[in-house]
Amino acid sequence: MKPNSTLFVTIGLVLAAGAYWYFSSGTDDQAPLTISTSEDHGQTEFKMLINELPSAFNTKIFSDPRFSALVDLTTQITPESPGRIDPFAPIDGLSTK
Repeated sequence: MKPNSTLFVTIGLVLAAGAYWYFSSGTDDQAPLTISTSEDHGQTEFKMLINELPSAFNTKIFSDPRFSALVDLTTQITPESPGRIDPFAPIDGLSTK
């Protein structure tokens, strides 16, 4: 075998042995994933802010004439035909010079 081939085989065996050791060295009694139930500062602050909101919202805005005068400005999207199956394939009749 050539020296380069021997080097690649050696590196491959070392990587395979390292991967085997890494994945088999864990203990079986531990769960692979743990779920944290503790809340961080942001979650606690969010819950406090939610509790400060009034229990009933003022819905008078929906009866305001300015709200009723709002117009829907959405545009319809017309469906397009799909493109080529392989967009990177050469186009017939064109040269690739």
